Amino acid sequence: MRLVPITRSEAFEHVKRHYRHHKPPAGSVFQIAVADDTDEIVGVVIVGRPVSRMLDDGWTLEVNRCCTN
Repeated sequence: MRLVPITRSEAFEHVKRHYRHHKPPAGSVFQIAVADDTDEIVGVVIVGRPVSRMLDDGWTLEVNRCCTN
């Protein structure tokens, strides 16, 4: 397994297909994917601004979604 770059729309589509509890987040700062030996995406992490306004200090980020198949 290895880390690979992924676009926002690809990451959000992976969440729509494989994450049953919530929809993709409203936005993101960055996202990263994990691929297996056949280059199939098996997981994504979407990182964005904190949901809590008290933690949104301009320096803090939060993992908004972590999704694997």
